[in-house]
Amino acid sequence: MATITFSVPATTTSRFAVAADRIPHDLAGVLRRAASGPYAPHIAGRLGSSQLQITREDVATLRWDPGAVRAAGPGDRQAALAFNGATEFAVVTTLGPITDQPRGVQVARAAAYAIAKSTGGIAADLVTGHVLAPSTAERTRFVLADRWLGDVLPPFRANGRCTAPDPDLAPEGLNGCACVRLRTRGLRRFGLPELQITDVACPHDLAALNVLRAAARRLLTDHWSWLATGPAEGTRTIPAALDLTQRDFNDFWGSTRRVRLTPPAPFQLTLSPLTTRLLTVSPPAEFDGTVNDWLSGDTLPLGMYDVLKAAADPSRAA
Repeated sequence: MATITFSVPATTTSRFAVAADRIPHDLAGVLRRAASGPYAPHIAGRLGSSQLQITREDVATLRWDPGAVRAAGPGDRQAALAFNGATEFAVVTTLGPITDQPRGVQVARAAAYAIAKSTGGIAADLVTGHVLAPSTAERTRFVLADRWLGDVLPPFRANGRCTAPDPDLAPEGLNGCACVRLRTRGLRRFGLPELQITDVACPHDLAALNVLRAAARRLLTDHWSWLATGPAEGTRTIPAALDLTQRDFNDFWGSTRRVRLTPPAPFQLTLSPLTTRLLTVSPPAEFDGTVNDWLSGDTLPLGMYDVLKAAADPSRAA
């Protein structure tokens, strides 16, 4: 059986930033006063350590580009533009053991939300490169769909970059277009390689994105189970063939509501190392066809063809 071996870092770093018209110099004081809810004790206990560093920065001293932060969706465009043009920032950095995830990054993001609320600012995740949704609190239960993955669709047809004809009209059919490449940004903070799928036709971009989402959730679930065993080595070996089910897709959203009387059969994909920190996703080894033939078939659970956003169950995301 083919396998993939990758290194697992002992620690990972994540950074969040808050842009505001005026960022106070005493950010630690601001955070102590603003932090509330279930993460307040964690913020107080970690503040000032490597697990929660807060710094004030301005455009003259930045070593990162605010203009590289983008909107995760159309509703975030104004926030992204405001972030891009800001001159003062509060930067929240967390450097912690891989076994402290996801709590470490949740505490850091909760701190960023608290600062944003106090200053009237806009928070962004510098790992995914996206502005964050306006929020007053970080949810206590971890849900991967809660903007941890940097998973967005490229607007190829909307901005005219895709000139391929409709697959129903093209002589090559659905393989006449293969311009979409999707990649996760965020798995590395949990000690996993990122995932990528390429050569996807525009009409199947959502199915491809949901394949990445389900695969990421399954890999993360298995990864945390592996970490819980306390392995001494700094590498991990996994099968190259990954079996997924509807449950993996539901777990990505933190939802149990998409339940059918007859659950769809599991489906399989193949992982291949492109670099040491990036795995490609492709159809099963025995599949005879292109990635678009695979995505357009009846292998995937139905929800993966039409679900772009979904709310988590309150009981699982509170």
